[in-house]
Amino acid sequence: MNIGCSSFSWQTIDGKHLLGRTYDYFGNLDSNSFVVIPRNYEFSTLIETKSMVKSEYVVTGMNINGLDTPFLVDGINEHGLMGALLNYPGFACYDTNDNYSVSVNPSFIVTYMLSTCKTLDEVEREAKAINFSSEKVFGNEIRVHFIFFDSTGEAIIVEPNEGGVTVHRNTIGVMTNSPNYEWHEQNIRNYLGQSPLGVKQDTICGKEFKAFGVWGLRFPGGYASTDRFIRVALTKNFSPKGNDELDGVTRMFNMFSTVYMAEGIVGLQTDKESDFEFTQSIDIMCSESLKYYFSLTTNRRISCIDLKKELNNTKIKYIEIPKDQDISFIN
Repeated sequence: MNIGCSSFSWQTIDGKHLLGRTYDYFGNLDSNSFVVIPRNYEFSTLIETKSMVKSEYVVTGMNINGLDTPFLVDGINEHGLMGALLNYPGFACYDTNDNYSVSVNPSFIVTYMLSTCKTLDEVEREAKAINFSSEKVFGNEIRVHFIFFDSTGEAIIVEPNEGGVTVHRNTIGVMTNSPNYEWHEQNIRNYLGQSPLGVKQDTICGKEFKAFGVWGLRFPGGYASTDRFIRVALTKNFSPKGNDELDGVTRMFNMFSTVYMAEGIVGLQTDKESDFEFTQSIDIMCSESLKYYFSLTTNRRISCIDLKKELNNTKIKYIEIPKDQDISFIN
């Protein structure tokens, strides 16, 4: 399972907190849906054996179908805690906690955190208490790391590494894929000379950096994780903030165009066929309104799930993704 993706957090002028991501994947969204998980919903944190827990909070997000437990790639809960899962190949390491409270399959981490935590402190506590299981998903290893954001304005990144789980606090709120977050943050120092005004910048996304002796490299244009991280960080840093939620969400959709993968650009060639990884959807959530916005490659209209309308649900609810193009005719 190879889920690429880019993600960043943002704040509007009137204080709305947004978390967005591209969902970059091979194939299509035929195996995906949206799901609403109610309170007191019992689910297993593992696939092969039963390890049952109950949800404490209502959650919605994008789900990969085919498992008894919802496999959320991103989502938001009723307290405005938001999270997303992104690919972390070559670095993710599991089964490093011998004294754990519960063992969780990596595909269920977003589901588990959003259904049992309401603050970033609780996410950090759980990340250090649980075991990230090496159990396979659909017969394959899933190597992932995670970003969480809420109305405090802080974004934290959770990475299951060889020496144990690392929780990065006070990050710049940007995440792509491998290597680890520390490497990406240090790499920013190579690009401090980049500015739309031609002026050297020492502060990126609210954090001060020191250059490696010179102004550094030019704006990277490739689709490697390292290139996308820099483009997202600099785009976030220089883009004018939205005035309110709708303006902010609209601007975020536009900002993600800097890392949007068109089909045919990033491919995988085998002896029998070729396949392409491309941006399947862009998903953006708001901590205050509890709204989940999305736009698909196959349906460019912006659609929305309003979690506030689902708070009294008592049963799990699956929502079909509107994949067909929806044109708004104006004459």
